[in-house]
Amino acid sequence: MYLARLRVENFRVFGAATQGEGERDTSLDLSFTAGTNVLVGENDSGKTAIIDAIRLCLQTAATDYYRVSQDDFHLGKDGRAETFTIVCGFTALSTEEQAVFLELLTHDSQGAAWLFVTFRAQRMDSVRNRVSVTTRTGADGNGPTLDGAARELLRATYLRPLRDAEAELRSGRGSRLSQILAGYPAMKDQGIDDYDPEGDEPPSTLVGILRRAEHDIRGNGAVSAVSQDINSAYLQRFAIGEDVLRAKISVATDATLARALERLELNLFAESDEWTRRGLGYNNALFMAAELLLLGKSELAPLLLIEEPEAHLHPQLQARIMDLIRDKAQVPQDGGTAPVQVILTTHSPNLASSTPVECLTLVARGRTFPLRRGITHLTDEDYAFLTRFLDVTKANMFFARGLAMVEGDAEAIFLPALAAALGMPFHEHGISVVNVGHVGLFRYSRVFQRSGEQIPVPIACVRDRDLVPAGTSEKMRGSLKCWAEMNDEEIAAHVANLAINDSGPVKTFVSNWWTLEYDLAATSWTMARLMHRAVKLASVAERSWPDAVKTQQVIARADKVVDRWVRQKVSLEQAALTIYRPLKLNSASKSITAQFAAQLLLSTPVTRGDVPPYLLNAFKYLCGEVAP
Repeated sequence: MYLARLRVENFRVFGAATQGEGERDTSLDLSFTAGTNVLVGENDSGKTAIIDAIRLCLQTAATDYYRVSQDDFHLGKDGRAETFTIVCGFTALSTEEQAVFLELLTHDSQGAAWLFVTFRAQRMDSVRNRVSVTTRTGADGNGPTLDGAARELLRATYLRPLRDAEAELRSGRGSRLSQILAGYPAMKDQGIDDYDPEGDEPPSTLVGILRRAEHDIRGNGAVSAVSQDINSAYLQRFAIGEDVLRAKISVATDATLARALERLELNLFAESDEWTRRGLGYNNALFMAAELLLLGKSELAPLLLIEEPEAHLHPQLQARIMDLIRDKAQVPQDGGTAPVQVILTTHSPNLASSTPVECLTLVARGRTFPLRRGITHLTDEDYAFLTRFLDVTKANMFFARGLAMVEGDAEAIFLPALAAALGMPFHEHGISVVNVGHVGLFRYSRVFQRSGEQIPVPIACVRDRDLVPAGTSEKMRGSLKCWAEMNDEEIAAHVANLAINDSGPVKTFVSNWWTLEYDLAATSWTMARLMHRAVKLASVAERSWPDAVKTQQVIARADKVVDRWVRQKVSLEQAALTIYRPLKLNSASKSITAQFAAQLLLSTPVTRGDVPPYLLNAFKYLCGEVAP
């Protein structure tokens, strides 16, 4: 069995279900797979609320206690909700599991057995933060109360964010390590006291060893001498009548398995067996390994909730941890026990890129969007492509409020600088630029396309029109068509074909004439001057990187050429063709040109009228100035 469905109403960011026609459903109804489920998205989108909802409903194996507060009730336009409801639904129960929960099960229309657990909370006294809570079973939450035995079997294991792994692995009363060890099957017989003070055989169980240690400590000469001195020199003087006081030094605990386990701790050692304090990252990895060890021995619905498993881990170790988690979630563990179901949240592009796309659920502004097959517009070929090519830099797209998808390095370098110069800085709007290359543009954008409710993240695909102007040499033109040789209908059909995959939040912005660099130079003399400077600097940089003096000399020569074009009334179209020629013929680097152009923008005032309309429209769409 595994947690297949989570329904939440009026809990934190999640609101009420639809009550009437025309009302928007703001509740949560999320399905999970039996394996690994990774929740990605920006901060405050609802990822932690999902994990906490499961914690409240099922409770956790550790000793941490979650107390419901007034802040957990959803705050909407009509005020704070009076109640909230969390429903966890388990399916795929084996015959043995159905026998365990027999009286608590619900059968759907196909006859499949489900175990529903419903947690309800109601506000009683907001001043004293009093809340009434109930946990019941049944599809509608009106079934039998979830009793102690069933609740214990359903408890989840929870790893909090920014956890102190070293403290969790230390010895102490109620330590997490002692709880992990107590649940390990091999520990079952270690609670037997096999110590015989009169025998010759040493004890073999932990309790027996602890009893022998207590016996040996009490028999120690120094300990006996201290006890005798206390009794004879002091306590005898406190005796009144027949009330004789005597003291005995012993181990400060009872000899039980729980106390024995609480004295153990787990540490990392070097190959020389010498202990040294390790960093937070490796201790965090050790702690997760210990939790997975216990879950791997569980016979019933092992569920692991992790917030930010990347905490304190360097990128390579993050990938190793993710591989281990996915391995434990995919195949039955030792002894045929069930695979571990994992639900985790992350802000790490490293983890997102090392996770198959179908295992991801994008959480955005209180809404959830699983990326499983059959839900998105991605084809099987797309999923295979993304498995190969979705790297760390591209995985940044799962954490942005808007995405500019571009086809090359030049756009990735220059567009953020241009947007900032126009007063629309990408970082202030949570916009990321993802360079996906020409062949992958729509493979990546289809991640955000689906039927039904759309992901509220604007996606601007920036494309070259790739139509050359009249007068372009055959060497520069190649196989491209010339727009002067096409009629309006042919040009419109060409542009429409470039945006044929648009739908939902994905909108393609096609260059107005040819490519980024040509269009920039052809739009205004301000941008023509800037691009001519940048191209000349990039040409010089092919031989050696220009210093400050050399840079000023190159800029001065470039400006003289542009000034001459203006005096001679050369058209912007002709000037742009000349400026673009070194880039098209590969005598200057496009990416280095973009780097210089971005630097020059810092000292070049530009207005919205100076830039190509297609770029301005893309920026407006990403920054919310125009509707999708």
